[in-house]
Amino acid sequence: MRPAVPFLDTHAMEWVPGDMPGLFTKMLSADPETGARSALQCIDPARGYKAPALPHYHDGDEEIFIVKGELTFDGRQWLGERAYCFHPARTVHGFRSQVDSEAWFISRIKRPLKFDFHEDAESLEPYSLDGVESERGVAVVPTPAERPWEDILDAGGKTIARRQILSVHPGTGEGSMLVEFLPGFVSPHGDHYHSVYEEVFVVSGQLETADGKVFTKGCYSYKPPMYVQSAVSSENGAVAYVNFGGKLDFLPAASKPA
Repeated sequence: MRPAVPFLDTHAMEWVPGDMPGLFTKMLSADPETGARSALQCIDPARGYKAPALPHYHDGDEEIFIVKGELTFDGRQWLGERAYCFHPARTVHGFRSQVDSEAWFISRIKRPLKFDFHEDAESLEPYSLDGVESERGVAVVPTPAERPWEDILDAGGKTIARRQILSVHPGTGEGSMLVEFLPGFVSPHGDHYHSVYEEVFVVSGQLETADGKVFTKGCYSYKPPMYVQSAVSSENGAVAYVNFGGKLDFLPAASKPA
């Protein structure tokens, strides 16, 4: 199981050079058994990075959230700050990949990342190499701010936050979303835990927890299933990129089995 990461400030971490020029990584969390991992990555053409020249696919799911800069997989649609994409395992993509300047992104994978190149692409749109569409299909969200948001209400019916689902598995409920915590947000759930994992990267603003942690832009946490976490608040508001392993059931900390 992936161990808990209660608090991580990525600004305090050093970039680790990758296995190709111009690629750098800050590891956020990883599962030593499966090879699944989440990482903040930097690609910089000025320091030698070259985008893959051929379409490719991976054996596991790949998920990308842009933190800084922009990139494209098809030469047409550029993904800038806060853009998102999800490629299921064995989905051919990267037909005309291009990165013109330094870009940062959160990269999430389900197994060790390996590039399998596919020269004879059948389309410029992502497609399954096996001809079978994944239940959690391809998702490309270039401008989340322009899509509808869902209000999150407190017990009195007041809107305290908004969320936008970016991608979700219709069967398991595993997925990703953006959450905007409005100024004055106070979690109505108190100290709690989930029966599924929860992963949070703060995109802007600040979140505070009842146990004294302060999550500013660039801070991260990973909570495995059954991990008790403190109540969250936000005095001035915040936006977070949130990944979850299924329906987020808020269970009171006091009810956790011994």
